[in-house]
Amino acid sequence: MSNRISLTEGCKIEKVSFPDAWQTHQARLDEAIVTGRPMMERPFHYRNTENGQLYHDLYACVGWPSEVSDKDAGRPGYVAIVGVLKLKTIPIDKTPFQLLAEAENRDVPTLLDKVLELRQEYGFGLYPGLLQTLFGDPERYITILALLNEDLMKDGKGEKMAILVAPPDDFYDIKVFDNYARSLRSSLMPGRQRLYYGNCNIIKNRLSEFKRDDPAVYAVGGMAHSLLSRTMWMDQVRESAWTIDDPV
Repeated sequence: MSNRISLTEGCKIEKVSFPDAWQTHQARLDEAIVTGRPMMERPFHYRNTENGQLYHDLYACVGWPSEVSDKDAGRPGYVAIVGVLKLKTIPIDKTPFQLLAEAENRDVPTLLDKVLELRQEYGFGLYPGLLQTLFGDPERYITILALLNEDLMKDGKGEKMAILVAPPDDFYDIKVFDNYARSLRSSLMPGRQRLYYGNCNIIKNRLSEFKRDDPAVYAVGGMAHSLLSRTMWMDQVRESAWTIDDPV
């Protein structure tokens, strides 16, 4: 039987699931319980229509523009999309991450416009919550984000259209930037690499000219730190996030 595929307008990502998704889910759940595994693979995944890459899930991050001073205009803010690769040769909990798209700008409203553009391009709306929440600082530019969300929700789709920002793991640690920079560099180390740049050169250049508190390092580092800490693209066995009522 062929896969069932859903696609949103202007999007290069397809959501792929099998007609017997519930049976697949139940079989994986039973196997995980018998073998004592705490996590299990979801009964669907995503496909990049441009290059054929498969993803367990997709995530987004934002690093707000750095502060302006009388001597410095500050570093541009940064946004990126990453896909958790679905590979037959690598265990699901060790799978690498592929940077798919990125953008930068010093103007916050323009940066948020890029968020809207990129999330639409990479699958927003294919599954509830997909790319709605960004890893980032939830306490910066609250008013600008609230006004944008108010406009988005006027389109008749309510809170499903809003852009949400959630802190990455360990965000409130006093050494947060050090933690994120180290996690980012660790994920790029030869021999144990988990993160790949793809065609994304902004973060690559920012790392080569490394500056403390760089928004791009904050954004990608925080996302990498969180993805390395938890397999968020898998479901808890006894508290599965996917149910028979979920769209497939």
